[in-house]
Amino acid sequence: MSLNVVIGGINIPVKVQESETKQIQRIAAQANSRLQEIQIRYPEKSLDESLAMTMLSLLVQKDKESQSIPQLDKLMEGFDRVDQLLDKILQ
Repeated sequence: MSLNVVIGGINIPVKVQESETKQIQRIAAQANSRLQEIQIRYPEKSLDESLAMTMLSLLVQKDKESQSIPQLDKLMEGFDRVDQLLDKILQ
């Protein structure tokens, strides 16, 4: 299915599964909100610069959030060990 997303006044056609529609809309709303904050804070910046700052800001936020789950690394290591054991069993 095709979804039309607007970020910073730019129309972006996105092919998505129906189950992803709300997630994509939520992410676009978050991006537009952050873009608006940046444009208010830095009115002299062009749209391109503001979009780049928005992207960087959102990626930094996502990286911080992923680091705030220290057990995730241990969990992934556990999954890797289980995967290795299953490979040995299936050989």
